[in-house]
Amino acid sequence: MITIHKPKLRKRGGEIIVTVDFDMGGETKNLWYSFPNKYEKFLIVEQLDAFIIGLLFLGLKTGNDIKLNAPLSARLYYSLNHYLIDALCLVNSNYKRIKVIPSKLSSLNLNIGKTSGTGLSCGIDSFATYFDHKDEKSPYLIDYFTFFNVGSHGDKGGSKAREIFHKRIKNVSEFAEKVGREVITVDSNLSEILQMKFQETYNLRTISCALLMQKLFKNYYYSSGTRFDHFSFNNEEIADLDMLIIPNLSTESTSFFVSALKYSRIGRTELITEFPETYAHLDVCTHPFEGRDFINCSECYKCQRTMLTLELLGKLEFYSEIFDLEKFRKNKKKYMGWLLSKKKKLTLDRELIELIKERNEIDSKVYFYMIKHILYRHKLKLKKIFSN
Repeated sequence: MITIHKPKLRKRGGEIIVTVDFDMGGETKNLWYSFPNKYEKFLIVEQLDAFIIGLLFLGLKTGNDIKLNAPLSARLYYSLNHYLIDALCLVNSNYKRIKVIPSKLSSLNLNIGKTSGTGLSCGIDSFATYFDHKDEKSPYLIDYFTFFNVGSHGDKGGSKAREIFHKRIKNVSEFAEKVGREVITVDSNLSEILQMKFQETYNLRTISCALLMQKLFKNYYYSSGTRFDHFSFNNEEIADLDMLIIPNLSTESTSFFVSALKYSRIGRTELITEFPETYAHLDVCTHPFEGRDFINCSECYKCQRTMLTLELLGKLEFYSEIFDLEKFRKNKKKYMGWLLSKKKKLTLDRELIELIKERNEIDSKVYFYMIKHILYRHKLKLKKIFSN
């Protein structure tokens, strides 16, 4: 059994920290989230919504039921019992179906801010979310950006992930200033507690932060990497389940939406290129930008995928300030060969390959690298067989 106690607020310098103790296996641990002081009046301590969602994967992984010693949103409780827990157990057979046991259910609408927010990483999806909503009216217009440290800067947290989090804030803040929006930064020790892969758990981690700000956000947009027709129960691409998971995290106070669902990744990339504000701030890199001239390394798979897409769309030159175009063009055909050679192609891979074929970009050199990658994998497989 995991028992989560009542949330508390405490101050530390210029931060306000929402914290709970929870008991598990005879040990008491502490989970916390820190915010700038100015947002104190918008933080939820009346309910345990954020903490049950933050710790749900811990319960599913260990098979521990979760008991709550403070109220829980009645709407969220319904969704957990009827949809979320079963869906997550279906997508991952290692999870165990558990019970959530609240001390009390609340049907109160706690929202006072009547605003909307979305996470901003300065990646393709978060930019697409913002620009897709730029003409909305309140309360659907995006008023705030959020930037969270719950795993995207390092699966299991720690000092290195926190250092990367603080370095990346600069780029996010500079873009937000250009478009006249505030950034709410949230730090947490959730990653240290979960000790799980971010790629398999990121949607609940992210929403746990937003649930602490239900008094501020009437609407919150989650930037998923999927399109409407990509829905599936796929443990390797949990984003394909976002259309089910995210709306079912809504409460009486805050509605959660999966944004930009009408666009493919190619369509989102094309959308953001229409806005010059993105040219100096697009950040898709898997490697923190340290000791180099560009925000993006221009070598990792995400950089190469994005740069190839931009080039095929005729827009790569716009982003010469943040990508090393010379390095990319040197490796372009090698990357295309690797992409074509992949045995398991993700949705985004298939989209890009279709665009490559439409633009007639596959030549003998691309085929050469494709065959080279295939033969290399066969060599590794044979080596493994004979070494046993």
